[in-house]
Amino acid sequence: MATENSSLTTGENEEESSSVLGTKNFWDQQYVTELENFKDHGDIGEIWFGKKVMDSIVKWTTDKFEKKINILDLGCGNGVLLIQLAQKGFENLVGVDYSESAVVLANTIAESRQAKISYKTMDVLSEGGVDSEDHEKYDLLLDKGTFDAISLMEDFGSAVRERYLKATSSLLKEDGLFLIATCNWTINEIMQHMETYYSRMEVIPTPSMQFGGQQGNKVSVVVFRKNS
Repeated sequence: MATENSSLTTGENEEESSSVLGTKNFWDQQYVTELENFKDHGDIGEIWFGKKVMDSIVKWTTDKFEKKINILDLGCGNGVLLIQLAQKGFENLVGVDYSESAVVLANTIAESRQAKISYKTMDVLSEGGVDSEDHEKYDLLLDKGTFDAISLMEDFGSAVRERYLKATSSLLKEDGLFLIATCNWTINEIMQHMETYYSRMEVIPTPSMQFGGQQGNKVSVVVFRKNS
């Protein structure tokens, strides 16, 4: 159970143990399978962290912003989060994923829902990172589990984290906000990871559970503001 000082799934050390979830091959195969299931049965696949967490993010975004803001979903997977935002009236939505299979799946689902969303392949950790001159700047950046997956990479450490932070910061406008949903890091831990580039603005309430007399959250959702 993840409270501010204890984590549900993270290891004892700062660096997460590597996992198959940190490999591109796993996600490529996952989304190929999900695309086949969608075509055969209309099944959109897994909603990462569950529908209630996704609904909390959608509600916060809807309450906070005008519908014309630019939103980027980093590691969009099946793209369902942006589809939910499109159904709420948001107009400028972009989803990126390093897995081309995910982008194909997201586009297929969005087309079936008649949602106008731009999905494309992009790896924020690629050599050279993100060239800010070649990319649009966004008002809001969403990360629902992507940093978790990155933290499970075999070579995860301070250098990989720095590439991630530098790339995400370059994609945001100067007053941009960065929302991160994580099950691998506590609120305090994710704040420590982000502190060189971002400052915590608020924590979005998520469904909690009680275990062993303690109340806690499986998933933490934290909103950061880009440091000036």
